[in-house]
Amino acid sequence: MKYLETKHERNSAKITGLLLIILTLLLFVVGPPYMDPPEEYGVAINFGTPSVADDVQPDAPSSPEDANENDIAEEAPAETDEVVEEDAAEEIIEEDVAEEVAEETVEEESVEETVEEVEEVVEETVDETAKQQAEEDLLTQQAEEALKIKEAKEAEERAEQEAKDKAEKEAKEQAEKEAKEQADREAKEAKEAKEKADRDAKAKAQKQAAEAKKKADRIAAEKAAKAKADADAKAKAAAEAKAAADRAAKKKAAAAAAAAKAKEGGSGSDEVSFNAIENVPIYPGCESGNNAARKKCMSDKIKQFVGGKFDKELAGDLGLTGVQNIVITFKINNKGQVVSIRAKAKHPKFEEEAKRVTKLLPKMKPGKQNGRAVTVPYRLPLRIQTGN
Repeated sequence: MKYLETKHERNSAKITGLLLIILTLLLFVVGPPYMDPPEEYGVAINFGTPSVADDVQPDAPSSPEDANENDIAEEAPAETDEVVEEDAAEEIIEEDVAEEVAEETVEEESVEETVEEVEEVVEETVDETAKQQAEEDLLTQQAEEALKIKEAKEAEERAEQEAKDKAEKEAKEQAEKEAKEQADREAKEAKEAKEKADRDAKAKAQKQAAEAKKKADRIAAEKAAKAKADADAKAKAAAEAKAAADRAAKKKAAAAAAAAKAKEGGSGSDEVSFNAIENVPIYPGCESGNNAARKKCMSDKIKQFVGGKFDKELAGDLGLTGVQNIVITFKINNKGQVVSIRAKAKHPKFEEEAKRVTKLLPKMKPGKQNGRAVTVPYRLPLRIQTGN
């Protein structure tokens, strides 16, 4: 049981008990005021505390002798009995009233004393309770203040610890950052040192390779010079032999040409440049106009034809970019056919493609000089634009 453990609870129980006692006394003591019974009843009725007068019962016989006396009294005259009875009743009533008044006075004084005592006890109890409550409030306040001081101290310690932890963390991060920067600098310096060493080694190797190459070139040059001297000697001998053969062949060709010219009536064996030709070869579709108009029409048509047929993706396949310049030369013989096709470009594939497209040119009417069909050489510069 945990009841009435504290002094405050015990005092509360005391106060409650005293209040119950006061209420009980008030219920029994406080009531309607006493009133004397009417005289016509002849007998006083007292409902209060029994008194000595109440114990006396004059009418009840206490012994046989009293009974005989009562019997004798009953035999007395009626008037005398009535007077005696009235006097006795009045005396009894007066005595009862006096006793009741005295008893009520005593009871009221006792009740008042009891009430005063209860009030004093209640006041003392209340004062003690208030004092105890004040002490408890003071203790509670002190405990709260101590708790606040403790919490403030703990908060301050936490703040100091957090500041310390933060400072340690920042110092650690700064140290890590400096270590990382130092490591990065060292790595960079090591990398630069390695690159410098590689460059030095490469330069040394290149120097050694250049010296070795120079030595090898010198040896090769000496060998080449010797071989060239030998080849020159052989070539000179061969040239002399070839010159003799060429002279013989030239004489033979001149004789054959003279024979052919004589056979063809001397026409078609001459060449006239494109700029000097009297009647330019006529490209299909360029028949109208004068000689200059036909020249321009022929040049435009040939350039358009070759440029349109040329494979422009060839440059991408070969890894070439930009503008590719190609020079194509060919001849239009006395029969209007395209012959002796040559091409010059950066890559052999371009030269082959230029020759392939040029062979596709249509047959033209041959150019004429002095009324005779002649061979006309033609030069076509071509610019091919690639994708990049």
